[in-house]
Amino acid sequence: MKISHLYAVNFRNYEQCHLELASMINVFYGKNAQGKTNLLEAIFYGAFGLSHRTSAEEDLLKLGSESMAVGIDFASFSGEHQVKLKKFRQQQKWKKEIWLDGAKVRPKEHYGALNTVMFSPEDLQLVKGEPALRRRFFDMQISQTDPVYYDLLVKYNRVLLQRNRLLKELRDEGGSEAILEPWNQEFLRLAAAITKKRLAALGKLESIASEIYASITSNQEELKVRYELKANNGELLYPTAGADLSEDFYRSLLIARQRIDILRGNTGIGPHRDDLQLLLNGLSLRSFGSQGQQRSGALALKLSQLEYVHREIGEFPVLLLDDVMSELDDSRRAQLLLFIDGRVQTFITVNDRELIPDLAGNAYFRIENGSINEA
Repeated sequence: MKISHLYAVNFRNYEQCHLELASMINVFYGKNAQGKTNLLEAIFYGAFGLSHRTSAEEDLLKLGSESMAVGIDFASFSGEHQVKLKKFRQQQKWKKEIWLDGAKVRPKEHYGALNTVMFSPEDLQLVKGEPALRRRFFDMQISQTDPVYYDLLVKYNRVLLQRNRLLKELRDEGGSEAILEPWNQEFLRLAAAITKKRLAALGKLESIASEIYASITSNQEELKVRYELKANNGELLYPTAGADLSEDFYRSLLIARQRIDILRGNTGIGPHRDDLQLLLNGLSLRSFGSQGQQRSGALALKLSQLEYVHREIGEFPVLLLDDVMSELDDSRRAQLLLFIDGRVQTFITVNDRELIPDLAGNAYFRIENGSINEA
């Protein structure tokens, strides 16, 4: 995949932005707080319909604006395409429109049209950070190449929201627990379907990540990735068991802990609580790995995300590197650049342009107070 043009109107600190992007490596450089990350955020927003920095889309509008728009022209194996997103206020309410190749579409039709992988300093916490980071990483990886999985996630989150609402009502107002039964059944159906797809994807992800980690460490260390069911006393589901076991597990625990869920007002088990566990030479990378090993693990995961999409759809996604180069040492930076050189269109933000050697005809853009100059 390759982006050829980026348009933005009233997006963050850009009133009007039009970039022609002919190169494989595009470097946005300049001092902090000038708008470098905003350009990557615009691309991310165009690809996913959301920001990687905030859940409040209104924050993306330029101060004082009542509307914004982002447009991206890109090429994929299926031809030339254009995606446009508009956010605007109408009759005191915020509205959003998504257009793909001139047709208005729903979010699930837009998701996966432009495949993009973001790598930011936060992702260096993938190994030792909270489980939510790893779930988000994994869900975005699968969703880009599997629209059914994305639809399952949307439905699951709706069911989870409704079940949690009923749990709070039972806790605060009392009543019969029988009202939970239809939602329990739908929860179990969707949870099992999501876990089944996660396990299928995990087999592919682990193979790729293990290969990449081995290359980073000159075959001195072995990385494995396992799936952990929350509340399963640390027992790992993958690879010794499959999705059928997860459905039985969810069913038994959902009923057994229903009173606890009511007291707490939320659902304590399910795919929204599960985790990926990374093992280095058989030991927990999170608990026993050095900082360097943990960063190598995070880098291997992000590069495996690129390769996973490539193997699933036959082409690499666009890569967004947001201020991550300065966080990597020379060795890991070299590994990253070697992987992307000549085959992955990449957008990089850095303070110092000298951090990025010339690769496949780099294009450099100096960013200063929302002004863009190719130099």
